[in-house]
Amino acid sequence: MAFMDEKTFKKHISSKKFNNIYVIFGDEKYLVKFYTKELTTAVAGKESSDFAFHQFSSSASLQEIADSVGTVPFMAEYNCVLIKDFDVNKLTDNEYKSLQEILKAVPISTVLIFSYPTDTTTGAKKGDDKEDSEKKKNRFKSFCTSVDKLGMGAVAEINMRTATSLEHQLVKWADKMGKKLSLPIASKIIYYCSTDLSVLKMELEKICAFAAEEDEITMDMVEATVIKKLEAKVYDMVDSVIYGNANKAYTELHQLFALREDPRGIVRLLGQAFVDLYRARVTVESGGILKETAEFFKYGKRDWVITKAPQKSSKLSTNALRESLSAITDLTAKMNSVALNEEAAVEKLVADLLLIAVKERDYA
Repeated sequence: MAFMDEKTFKKHISSKKFNNIYVIFGDEKYLVKFYTKELTTAVAGKESSDFAFHQFSSSASLQEIADSVGTVPFMAEYNCVLIKDFDVNKLTDNEYKSLQEILKAVPISTVLIFSYPTDTTTGAKKGDDKEDSEKKKNRFKSFCTSVDKLGMGAVAEINMRTATSLEHQLVKWADKMGKKLSLPIASKIIYYCSTDLSVLKMELEKICAFAAEEDEITMDMVEATVIKKLEAKVYDMVDSVIYGNANKAYTELHQLFALREDPRGIVRLLGQAFVDLYRARVTVESGGILKETAEFFKYGKRDWVITKAPQKSSKLSTNALRESLSAITDLTAKMNSVALNEEAAVEKLVADLLLIAVKERDYA
């Protein structure tokens, strides 16, 4: 049986036909937290009994798990046990076998939930070498597979939503906050901030508070309140370059310098932005499908970048895109080989990109 995705898991919870063991993990931590709460509420009720609901942190011992799982529910249909971020990689081989025995012995009156709302789920930590990281990843995968194969077990993998789904989620949240939000502006918020739902909700709450008595969220409100990630700031500068707006491009660049952003990081993102534009251009010219290009180059949660690139890339000719990439590559090579004033070098690069855009834009 395959792991359940968000849509399937949502229906499963609504059906109230509960399994006895669950593992809930995935890239989208906000949704992992959300569906963990939905499941525990469905099983134990909004006001769960202390005698029928047991919650543990990552430090839970096997004995604590075994004892809580074996508890008979009192004044409740199920005995619900929730364990957050339990790291199976910290277990010895014998302990891991003991955990498997505990899982096999879970009674039908108990619902045991392993939720991973903050942990990486693979157990891999910064500083692990490749071998250790792969070993930990395989241990967690083995754990999920063993739960899934149990007749009473289920695994839900909740990953990042598509750009379209995120846009509609923002519109829905805004509506609950008493504000109207158009899909294009929702898309811009995602572009500026991230695809992380926790970040998006926080930024939307700020925008709605700033909007005060106004009924509809405007781009001016978004520009005035959201904290843009570096990628979005650089991509905004690229937009200014493409449209030949030199004053705005330099203002945006100098703002990055004022924030002490690394010139090399700016050049890297400039290269990334023009690569996105070039891939979109080549895909469209060859009659390809943008979604397939995004999948081939493993854009993942950034797939919206390339699917929205054709409109921008149409402002420049293919030669202009190639020339721009060449200028960026040349500066990257210089930065890695000789000492130079990096901020001045980036300013000159922006000037070169503007000249290329002005010279070639009319022939796109």
